[in-house]
Amino acid sequence: MAARGTFALVERAMRVDTRLARTHLIRFGFALLILLFVVQVQLDIANYSAPGRDVFRYMCWVNFFLLNLAGVSFFSTVITEEKEELTLGLLRMAGISPVGILLGKVTPRLLGVVLLLSVQLPFTILAITLGGVAINQILAAYLALLAFAVLMAGLGAFLSTVCARSSLAASLTTAALAALFITPYLLRDTARQMHRDREITITARESVFEIAETIEQTTPLGSLEVILTTGFNGSPFSYQVVVDLCCGTFFFGLAWLLFDPCTRNEAQSTPARGMMALFSTRVASQSRVWNHAIVWKDFNFLTGGVTAVVIKLLAYSILMGAMSLMISKRVRTDVADNVGATLMASMLTALVVEIPIYLSRLFREELRWQTWSCLSLLPKTMTRIALGKLAGVAPAFLPAIIVFVVGAFIAPKFFENYLLKRIFIQENGWFWMLQYLLAVHVIVLLSLVVKWGAVPFGISIVVVPNVIFLATAGRNAPTTLLAIIGVCTFLAAVLLQWLIIRQLKTLAAT
Repeated sequence: MAARGTFALVERAMRVDTRLARTHLIRFGFALLILLFVVQVQLDIANYSAPGRDVFRYMCWVNFFLLNLAGVSFFSTVITEEKEELTLGLLRMAGISPVGILLGKVTPRLLGVVLLLSVQLPFTILAITLGGVAINQILAAYLALLAFAVLMAGLGAFLSTVCARSSLAASLTTAALAALFITPYLLRDTARQMHRDREITITARESVFEIAETIEQTTPLGSLEVILTTGFNGSPFSYQVVVDLCCGTFFFGLAWLLFDPCTRNEAQSTPARGMMALFSTRVASQSRVWNHAIVWKDFNFLTGGVTAVVIKLLAYSILMGAMSLMISKRVRTDVADNVGATLMASMLTALVVEIPIYLSRLFREELRWQTWSCLSLLPKTMTRIALGKLAGVAPAFLPAIIVFVVGAFIAPKFFENYLLKRIFIQENGWFWMLQYLLAVHVIVLLSLVVKWGAVPFGISIVVVPNVIFLATAGRNAPTTLLAIIGVCTFLAAVLLQWLIIRQLKTLAAT
């Protein structure tokens, strides 16, 4: 009876999951994309040296990318969503133990990832017939990805248990993944520079290189490169598989251990106020409401107001200043061009990341706190309300834009010869800008439909077909094909705008 009670939540979640049509449609769609990918490579087999290995390599990296997205949102919200909805107390009153709650929340999501990987297996085995890859490589690669999924599930359960909000848990998960992936490169680069400056011996440098390689081998970044080499004959239970499984189990056990202390006091959750929370209510309330109240509300409460803009500008300036100083020490010629290029590339990356995150929260916060129906009663059209909210979020991007402009002034040649000509003149630049525009619209629409994971789901929907296109026809795609796909992408974005407004009207009436 105790075991049945422990797995009661798991059983219920799995029953609900199997009855959802979208679950099976996602798996079917992913398997269909892989099948089309294999067929396309077969038709264009003359352009590949090892077609099977190339197909399998692309699919492995797509899965790795999706697993990282799943870790950031899919697994990092397992417990925080219950905290935010104040339902943990009800689960405990029902007699479900902490391990039962953790298993009931983590296991179905992990099984969903396992099933998504397993549905690909029969189609990826077709890569063997194309040549260049063996069955042991396929099994070893999928086992490596599965072990990484277990690590993401355990890490997500731990951070979701100790954090009060889903946003904080997702941010910490992102930071942990970034540290895991970037640390080996930083160690190598630091050791190489210190040896060049004669601060350490070659023996110490090699020791640091070994540490960096050991860290790298704990992720699929290192293990997949080994598995996908020609003639691989190693064990599928690699060092990465063992370490990831052990770490995932350890984090799950730590979440179990800390579950009661971290969830004992259930506090009423309130809407996030960004940087406004750093100040007292008296100081924050001194800001007068603008004539455009919706713009004022989102600028102050969703983005953090002037304080957040100033802090973000200072943070970007300090970070970019430190990077510029490092570049000036290492580069003897064209220092200005390298510094300006770094500033522009970094800020473009920041904008690409910031825009979908802010827009995914644009309407989600209103729906979550049940204020959208009241907001829609204003004597304004739904389009004007949406534009007002967009205008309120827009100033949050000013810090990145300002630093980008500074970089353009420092390196005008790079801005003109690379960015303008590569992005705004060539067809490929317009093609990828339209794909990004489509991804942003998909994310906004999903934020009105799903409770969590709009950003990774939206990115996946757009990225996966583009990766397959890039791996096949995208290499030598004619301009006409790019133009046709670009026009279809633009029309799809317009259609999504109409669907977003329609969904907002529907939600306002409920």
